[in-house]
Amino acid sequence: MDNETKRKNILDLQFQKYLVVASTSVIIAFTYSIGVGVAIFSKQIRLDDFNNMGTIFVISVGILGVCSIIFFNAIFHLKNIPLVLKNL
Repeated sequence: MDNETKRKNILDLQFQKYLVVASTSVIIAFTYSIGVGVAIFSKQIRLDDFNNMGTIFVISVGILGVCSIIFFNAIFHLKNIPLVLKNL
């Protein structure tokens, strides 16, 4: 194999990796949101309790924030890979 073919294979593997990371972060965020929604709808989380809602808010911001950062980082890398392939 020549170096150009190896480089294309490595970029293909990186593309697949970032695609998996992006889709996994969306799945985690969606699953968490659905779980919190079901808990609120079934009244397992009381909306009138300030401490309870504050805790849920902090946890939600943490989980959804981390998922968003991971997702946008993966999308950034996914957009750069075709540009690198064009240069090869």
